[in-house]
Amino acid sequence: MKSENVKKSRVLGLVLSVFAVTPLFGQSVNPAKLRINGVIGLDSTYTQVIKLLGKPRKETKPVTSECTGDREKSVEYDGLSFYFADGPGPSKKTFLAMSFDLTSPKYTVSGVKIGDSEAVVKSKFGPRFTADAGTATGDKTWRYEISERNGGPGGTTVTFRKGKVVAIGSGYLLC
Repeated sequence: MKSENVKKSRVLGLVLSVFAVTPLFGQSVNPAKLRINGVIGLDSTYTQVIKLLGKPRKETKPVTSECTGDREKSVEYDGLSFYFADGPGPSKKTFLAMSFDLTSPKYTVSGVKIGDSEAVVKSKFGPRFTADAGTATGDKTWRYEISERNGGPGGTTVTFRKGKVVAIGSGYLLC
């Protein structure tokens, strides 16, 4: 009987250890797949963004990028902006979101919003990031890389002030 209890407690200890260690090695979310309000993000079309968010507060006219030679434009909402570039294909009539920057708590990015704690970000985006503490501002940034395998290169940066999210930016490296 005592031997059976010892076995049960060892099994229980092993199971608890696995659950305790699993988050440390958990898979990070693919930063290229992050979604604002669960719908739009990188690679979303200009039309999809306007359909979800409505008319932007500010919008630039398409211009030719000095970097890529493609057409580019940007739109701004209160606390959210997008940079678009020509989509693939010969017609080049579709603009795709190449980056976004968010500073308003009225939007979520795959479950994370302005004001959330570091623990919330780590639970939603994962533990695989590069951390940097801004000495001049006191802000801390976590950068999640978008690998070429996942549509990059690029990355998502989460900025913290006093342990709370103050900005989320995500984008592809274009030049």
